[in-house]
Amino acid sequence: MHVTRPFPSIPAIGDHVGRAVEKHLEAAFRDLVRGPSVVNEDRFVRLITGAPHPFGNFAVVSDPDDLESTKAAIDPLLTCAAPAAVLYPGSTGKEVDEYLRTQGFKDQGAMPAMAVEIEKMTATTLPEDYEFVRTGGGKESEEWAEGFAVGYELPIAVARVFSSSSIRGDMAPNAPVQFFAILKDAKPVSTSLLYLHGGLAGIYCVATVPAERGRGLGAHVTAEPLRIAFGLGYRVGVLQSSVVGHPVYKRLGFADFGGVPLYIHVPTS
Repeated sequence: MHVTRPFPSIPAIGDHVGRAVEKHLEAAFRDLVRGPSVVNEDRFVRLITGAPHPFGNFAVVSDPDDLESTKAAIDPLLTCAAPAAVLYPGSTGKEVDEYLRTQGFKDQGAMPAMAVEIEKMTATTLPEDYEFVRTGGGKESEEWAEGFAVGYELPIAVARVFSSSSIRGDMAPNAPVQFFAILKDAKPVSTSLLYLHGGLAGIYCVATVPAERGRGLGAHVTAEPLRIAFGLGYRVGVLQSSVVGHPVYKRLGFADFGGVPLYIHVPTS
């Protein structure tokens, strides 16, 4: 993994903030998603688990305008007999978009690419009886995966791909990959992952179990890891938002700077 000097502010990134956030997602998948079900080459990274969820079978294609890269990336997804997704770090060209549609991939729109200056984030707090913690491997990793699976409505096998047991992060204070959870009754009810790369602090795997939503847990499990990153010298936080999470991130101070196009294919019976 590559960790460079942190950007001191959003303006310091220049005119390509959106591009930096979009490429951060690609770097995260390339660095973090590993194992025998993964193909990682220059043009794309692809995961196929066969699980019945688009994020269990997906590709991130590096060049949104390169039709041949898209074809190579998605061909196995079309025959895996499970829902599949393809994502791009930037807007797709017309030729790529049309090809995806002919293959049965439906355009889901672009996930907002967002950034915030960490020092300016809105303050967050936890309700009583909840605890924010950093989590490790073993039993903690499995419980984190279970919380992430329930909160994001993923099959547990897919959630485990993103857990510390698969990624094998460490508990060093400055580790480039760090896992966090909010606990209630000693069990994770909200999760996140901090990925330090390219001078930016990225937040991924934000999820809250349905019974605990509306209590500010998602905001806190997003913001608190970024405050930890601030203590390590990082000044800019980034993420790619879901529709549900977008207003939460806006209230924290995040702004939109681009988008990550998402296409989903659901095989016909």
